[in-house]
Amino acid sequence: MSNPSSPDGETGEAAKEPFLSIVTLSFNQADYLPEALKSVISQKSDAVEFIVVDPGSTDGSRDIIAEYREGIDTVILDPDDGPADGLNKGFAAARGRVGYFLNSDDFMVPGAIDALLRQWADHPGIGLLLGRAWRVGGDGSVDRELLPTANDKATLASGAATIVQQGFSFAMDKFRAVGGFNAANRSTWDYELLADFAAAEVPFAIVDDRFGAFRLYPGGISGGAAGEAHQRRFDADYRRIHADILNAPIDGDVMTFLRGARFRKMLENPSHAIHRLRELAIPSITRKRFSADMARRV
Repeated sequence: MSNPSSPDGETGEAAKEPFLSIVTLSFNQADYLPEALKSVISQKSDAVEFIVVDPGSTDGSRDIIAEYREGIDTVILDPDDGPADGLNKGFAAARGRVGYFLNSDDFMVPGAIDALLRQWADHPGIGLLLGRAWRVGGDGSVDRELLPTANDKATLASGAATIVQQGFSFAMDKFRAVGGFNAANRSTWDYELLADFAAAEVPFAIVDDRFGAFRLYPGGISGGAAGEAHQRRFDADYRRIHADILNAPIDGDVMTFLRGARFRKMLENPSHAIHRLRELAIPSITRKRFSADMARRV
């Protein structure tokens, strides 16, 4: 990276502390883990610390972590009580002022760390940075660009929000102030964290940079592998978040509510709707832009 110091130009002892802490939670995703690790290690600098948490993989993931250990600052191998608890353990060890988390089956795009540091320097008053991400399949082929929406209570309560987990990062003091992730949430802990930020009126900025790629495939949680049990947990967690945090209880079925919100989303974010229609009409444009991102030199 071109600037190994913290983005606000500190020198001396303060500059020795990392500005950005990246946490990856690994659990039995050995097929994709090397790409996730390399995507961070290949572009990290002294301004960044990388923390990897693995509560007990049995598929060779721990051997992969050991292979890349030189590029990882902290490895935590303690058992956890679910993904949110594992992430909390990782961020409890974090020394940076900004946090970002990367799933072990996703990856950061080249240049993402530089862009994150630059955007946080350009937005000194925020507590939450919302960027974009690519959506790719199990084979890495891209099909769309994910654009975030505003992180306020009204947008979240309406069901019209687009959550781009691979695109958002947060000030660690704000993360600690809301209590981190809810460890009891086993389905949508990232959404609950954003709801906590919205309820606390954490100031945010939306930027056009693409920071990562979200992998959607049959073996992933979002790809439906967990089946009906996961759907029941999601329904319960989503309903609780809306009632207890957003003060907007959902009447009726959660998925029916979300399907109805799609029309509201198009009305509230017409530029997003146009962007998606363009992707569907001319998919080659998305592929070319993704290829350009992945070819970027760091």
